[in-house]
Amino acid sequence: MKKLLYILFTASLFAACQKDSARVFEEQPEERMTARINELKTGLLSSEHGWKASLTTSARGGYGFYMDFDAAQSVVMVADLNDETATTANTSSFRIKWVMNATLIFDTYNYISLLHDPTPSSYGGTAGSGLQSDVEFEYQRTSGDTIVLRGFKYKNELILVKATGEEKSRFLGADYKANIDGVNDYFATHENNYTSVNGITNKVEFVLDKSGKTASFQYVEENGDVKQVKGKFNYEDVGIRFAAGFELNGVTFVKGGLENGVFVLYDNKGGRYEIKQNDLPILPMPALFAYNGTYRELYIGSGLPVGVTSGFNEAYQNCVDKFKAMNPSRTLLDVRFTLANSTTATVTTRNNNGTSTFTAVASYKYTYENGVITLSNPSYDGNWTARGIQFSDIQFYFEYAGPFRVDYVKSSDPGVVNLGGLYPEADNSSFFYGSLRK
Repeated sequence: MKKLLYILFTASLFAACQKDSARVFEEQPEERMTARINELKTGLLSSEHGWKASLTTSARGGYGFYMDFDAAQSVVMVADLNDETATTANTSSFRIKWVMNATLIFDTYNYISLLHDPTPSSYGGTAGSGLQSDVEFEYQRTSGDTIVLRGFKYKNELILVKATGEEKSRFLGADYKANIDGVNDYFATHENNYTSVNGITNKVEFVLDKSGKTASFQYVEENGDVKQVKGKFNYEDVGIRFAAGFELNGVTFVKGGLENGVFVLYDNKGGRYEIKQNDLPILPMPALFAYNGTYRELYIGSGLPVGVTSGFNEAYQNCVDKFKAMNPSRTLLDVRFTLANSTTATVTTRNNNGTSTFTAVASYKYTYENGVITLSNPSYDGNWTARGIQFSDIQFYFEYAGPFRVDYVKSSDPGVVNLGGLYPEADNSSFFYGSLRK
């Protein structure tokens, strides 16, 4: 009898637990997954005129898209990557599946894939990682007319905002590229741009980097230090939009565009900031270029920045040609001049023989006074001395061309900006130059 009562008690207790579980978990995991997937799917198909989209990358700046999803799992898009992507609509496929969350997957090659592509020749990214962007995005939330997704690996947000019929027409017509060209042409013909921001006494320089898809504010603080704030932007059908977090002195900037020939920035409260021009650069380069400054490096990538004539070009090209003449042939990948610390400067190069990459470093002691850098006591690591013939022209240049006056370099190509140079005091026409980098 006692055994029977025990069995009955245990069964009733188990049933009670089942009821409690049912109250706590009213839906099975499969049901919650399905609901989440359907929420994303329904959301993507809910915009009659498609979506304005923005996506930032970890290796570069921001990129803009127009996307229109349909029930057959195809998506039409244009993008601000280049002239072709801005004018030729691309149709690809997508899927929505569960991967720890409801996930939008672009499963055939499209314009977003270019940012992800690990082959440098595709869109200029780094071998193996592209621009550090994704093609799989997990669903975060829907808020009003906005859907927010996040890349699985690099965690950058893909933000979709419902487009109007008028916006769709501009994206898929000639207006999209015309807007991109208009913004680029403005900054190609307007130099030393600045604005005023409440709480900042000095002029605030505004720099739009078309190639890097970044924007920056920079100014000299009252104590003489240089302050820089960098953001990422993308082109839209009208003007540009900044990725979240482009904030200066408590002001969050969200967009900008041309109004009657004047470029205007707007903050998230509707504040309006006109961009004006100064006769000279807003900030002297020596105020920015230092081992602990806004920039500490002059960088040459796979080739010299275009549109610049300098005597240094010959030394650089001789180095390229000598590496190419080797057997097996080698490629000079990059050259950088860096203020490594308060007393040591380096010239770092990388070359590749088709299978391996070799880094070679020349080191110098330096002094930096009144905007002039003087190098001394050169030393070279083993990879440099092993390729002494190939590096001879660059080595000779840095040993004997200085001292160097630090200043900006201007390219005749309006798309090439933010260059700095080392001008030999003895010969201003033969200067080393490259992109200013931190």
